[in-house]
Amino acid sequence: MESNSSINYLKVTVPESAQDTRIRKYLLKHYRSVVRSKESVHRAFERHEITVNGCPVEETRRLQKGDIVEVKYDKSIEEANKMKIIPIRVCYEDEHFAVVWKPSGQNFGLFERAIHFNTALKDLEGNRQKVWCINEIQKAASGLIIVAKTEAIRNILLNQYNNNQIQTTMRILCHGYVPTTVMSELFKPDPNKQTEKTEGITPDQILKRIHIVSQTPSNNAQYISKLDVELCTPILSSQLRKLFYFYSDHPIIGNSTFTRPLKTNRDKGLCAALIAVAFNHPVDLNKRIVVEQQEPTKFGVICEREARSHQNKLDREAEEIQKSGLLSLDLEQRKKGQLLAYMLGQKEFCGLVYKITNDCLIPRTSSETLVQAAVAAAKSINSESIHVIDVGTGCGNLLISILDQIPRAMGVGVDISDAALSVAKENASRLLSEQRQPRATWRIQDMTSLNDQNAYDILVCNPPYLDFDKAKKSKEQMMALQQEPTEALFANDHGYQWYHVLSKVAPSVVKDHGYVILECGKGMMEKVSAIWSDWQQIAVYKDAQGWDRCLVLQMRQVA
Repeated sequence: MESNSSINYLKVTVPESAQDTRIRKYLLKHYRSVVRSKESVHRAFERHEITVNGCPVEETRRLQKGDIVEVKYDKSIEEANKMKIIPIRVCYEDEHFAVVWKPSGQNFGLFERAIHFNTALKDLEGNRQKVWCINEIQKAASGLIIVAKTEAIRNILLNQYNNNQIQTTMRILCHGYVPTTVMSELFKPDPNKQTEKTEGITPDQILKRIHIVSQTPSNNAQYISKLDVELCTPILSSQLRKLFYFYSDHPIIGNSTFTRPLKTNRDKGLCAALIAVAFNHPVDLNKRIVVEQQEPTKFGVICEREARSHQNKLDREAEEIQKSGLLSLDLEQRKKGQLLAYMLGQKEFCGLVYKITNDCLIPRTSSETLVQAAVAAAKSINSESIHVIDVGTGCGNLLISILDQIPRAMGVGVDISDAALSVAKENASRLLSEQRQPRATWRIQDMTSLNDQNAYDILVCNPPYLDFDKAKKSKEQMMALQQEPTEALFANDHGYQWYHVLSKVAPSVVKDHGYVILECGKGMMEKVSAIWSDWQQIAVYKDAQGWDRCLVLQMRQVA
């Protein structure tokens, strides 16, 4: 077996062990390094590159002992066919150089070979000459690449590039509302983000200037800012991403390192594209080369989708505001980021409208799974009355909704906030049909001090489970969360603090065969189950987004 740069050559005598074997199967089994793949060997047969005893054959030919199989597999044809299907858009070309467009998702090394196939000069024998890419663009990004066709032109263009004489403009999409183009105001070192990865980053050595193209309202990022940034050259793409990621509040949208994805955007790429280059012609020095291209289609799609979703949300909220009787003047508070539920002073949960204030956590639709679980658990409890305790009751939405759907149930709501309990009492008196005595009672109490011995059939709890260190990485999320009571949101031990505490308290307050129903954060179910391993896991409920949200446990029987 021999191989040169373009031909794989094989000549072999068929042994007795291969008698009556089809030639295609024989080659793929014993000489795949030569014929590469099923598809490649099929094409080699079509090109008559495979012979038996000097004659081209079909791939179904059965071999006989002593047959001479010869393969002259032309790799260059395969390479050419591969290069032909790689999309290369030539935006400018003359005998000295070309400017081509690289789409996102295309490996640069492979794309560079395709550039050679499509733009290289040929010698008198038809062989393609070497070409040189002056700038690189990472796989996830798209944009213009300058290609020199001779080494002399390469040296001239590379000198321009390395001496910051080629003007390059990159269009990017960033999280948030970029308020200024003054780099000293936009980029400021954050001591909390300083690591070895941020060393050597100086804004004015990465960017020359910034232009704000547009700013689109977004439900996921508050705003999406579309910027044109003129880059200093030479530059690594990672330096630009690090600059926006570590030195500003506006990371570039993407799934690459030092970027932040947009929740609604499933695209795996990077929202960055080199859309313009300008430089002096390397031969005709009086000629200025300017190549400009439109931004990738996905940039407009992302912005249009976010704007549409944002407007739909505003329309829904405007309808709610109108129904509530708020003045249009109050919309200014909404524009400043005030959560709608606090503006309205109410929130619907399980079909009931609850009063809420800033002292209470806003009820989430995902928490309705706890009510569903409690109603299901109650069906297995054979008793005239069911006693429920809601730990960390807030505005009372869990307990009141459970009592509303289980007429034979009575309950206790506990919380450390007197203000929250006042709201819960008001909600109970309005939403629960009271008989001679109230079905719900309320008391100020810390979770650690629960001491009602074997008093409850069902314990429900939506404990604080957010990890502050993780949440603070998202400025948009923190701006919303800061409006809600901190003690109802955050927990130590990466969010698991109160699951541990409650697991120690619950055995004494829940009856034999009683139930504990817990809400769990995204991705926390497995570890919460491990914390409660002494209890029997009865069910897991998913929320509307498909996340495991509610864990139902039952006290194990003691043998």
